[in-house]
Amino acid sequence: MSLLTVKQLNITDTQTHQQLVNGIHFQLEKGETLGIIGESGSGKTITCRAIMGLNDPRLQVEGQIYFDGVDLLQLPNQLLRQRRGGDIAMIMQQGSRAFDPSSKVGKQMFETMVMHTDLSKKSIEAVLIKYMQFMKLKDPEQILQSYPHMLSGGMLQRLMIVLALALKPKLIIADEPTTALDTITQYDVLEAFSDIKKQIDCAIIFISHDLAVINKVADKIMVMKAGVCVESGPKEAVLFSPHHDYTKYLLSTKQKINHHFKLIMRGEGHA
Repeated sequence: MSLLTVKQLNITDTQTHQQLVNGIHFQLEKGETLGIIGESGSGKTITCRAIMGLNDPRLQVEGQIYFDGVDLLQLPNQLLRQRRGGDIAMIMQQGSRAFDPSSKVGKQMFETMVMHTDLSKKSIEAVLIKYMQFMKLKDPEQILQSYPHMLSGGMLQRLMIVLALALKPKLIIADEPTTALDTITQYDVLEAFSDIKKQIDCAIIFISHDLAVINKVADKIMVMKAGVCVESGPKEAVLFSPHHDYTKYLLSTKQKINHHFKLIMRGEGHA
């Protein structure tokens, strides 16, 4: 049995009657990483938020989302909340949005751990510090005593990953987790995702508009356009032998940008 099976997922805005996602279907095995790629507005984020039950109530979700053999769309809210954070973790695009600005980050991380584990306070602190060191965060004790505004966006992003690792979920959904980061921090975060599966052997859904990022982390890829999956398959097949014109367009655009950048670096192009 697959860890996650999404069947005929449709999402409709009940206010505008617009169908935002149409007939999405995919499977994800334990230890696999699915990269979902597409332009802004293609339906990537609301598809994954539907798995978590986090979409706005006006968005009507139909279909089946089987996680560990249970259809999440049929679960009462209380049971779905128990799944969130424990079995399924979500890492958002901007770390600052994940933390309450009025409370120290350590307190918030402790509260989440207490909600989803039976660990003692001492054990929770040890686990958090262990994964903070894994994420190359210096002075973890000091960080835990900090308020969100005292930390950089890259650091808050890493803390979300730390919390996901500490909870040992079966599935991590990462929604554009590197978009707001500088190049060096982005590289470190991507390296961390490469190591996550080795650490806790979980499945990952990684949403991005960046083909280079998807190429680094994904085992298989789903390409979305206007709420529809236009192409999917193993990473090598989608990136190097694409069938759909939209996938070819995304690849050619990326290649043109890379070529132009190289010309600029050699002083042969115009900035």
